[in-house]
Amino acid sequence: MGRKIIIKTDDFDNEIRSFLGDVGADMPIDWDREALDEVKNAVIEAFKKMGIGVEVDRRLSAPVSP
Repeated sequence: MGRKIIIKTDDFDNEIRSFLGDVGADMPIDWDREALDEVKNAVIEAFKKMGIGVEVDRRLSAPVSP
């Protein structure tokens, strides 16, 4: 694997929710954490099959005050 995508957890979650909203044709579906994790794992696996690594940056997005 020569290429890698690094994406923040919040950004990845937002992109997955946006995709699921588009696919669901705006049906009011509440995607729980378990369902989102399955979709995210499938996305990571699909990129892996194309030779691209996806790394999810789980660090806090907001700065921590002293």
